[in-house]
Amino acid sequence: MYHRNDFRFSQLKLVLEPPTPPDTEWDGISYNSSMQQILPGVYAHSILSIFQYFIVDSSQITLIDAGLPLFTSSLVKAFASLNGNTNLNLILITHADGDHYGAVHHLKAAHNFRTATSAPEAQAMASGSMSRELKPRNIFERLLFSTALPTFTARAVIVDTIIHPGDTLPILGGLQVLDSAGHTPGHLSFYQAERRLLFAGDSIIKRRGIPSPAFGPNCWDEKLARSAYDRQMSLEPLHICGGHSYFNLS
Repeated sequence: MYHRNDFRFSQLKLVLEPPTPPDTEWDGISYNSSMQQILPGVYAHSILSIFQYFIVDSSQITLIDAGLPLFTSSLVKAFASLNGNTNLNLILITHADGDHYGAVHHLKAAHNFRTATSAPEAQAMASGSMSRELKPRNIFERLLFSTALPTFTARAVIVDTIIHPGDTLPILGGLQVLDSAGHTPGHLSFYQAERRLLFAGDSIIKRRGIPSPAFGPNCWDEKLARSAYDRQMSLEPLHICGGHSYFNLS
């Protein structure tokens, strides 16, 4: 059964997954992580219902979103487990929320890689901030944001490459860059047409158990978010790799 409070907590990325063996530690605290293969060469890594995605392609690893700083050691272990290939080449960032780029600064200590995102999100990342203001609508949401936001603070990161909707990246035989602004001003998604594989960031969320558009107090523009959702769903993806949910529609 869906409850409104479930939305509030899931939008703040505080909903825990079923327990798995802990393998991540940050400041002495252990967290649970899981790793699953979605398609050949495509893997989902998740902690605290926050998802990152690895693409292993031509002996290179691309990571889509990097999670919180506390995910760093688990992500490093995940690289090492992927066919013994630890050559991280590129991190694509869907948007500049701390749970999507928070580990980038720390991963730099272990790997030499490039980063890419849109111009609005890159500008926010350069100052260690988000690309839009949150809009709490009541006392409960203000308290929740003020309590949770320190966990989602990210170190500033200078993005190497600005990418644009309409670009095609040489990954998986062609990974299309999509405009999915709405949740944030410069939100990007990535689509591989032959596999009908969509990396949607937070532009598609789970609501009542099904894919839904972003909305609520952390959504920059709900009308644009709905349009972005409609455009992406019109592609009829079979795999939707979201920032906080994975949907297998095949």
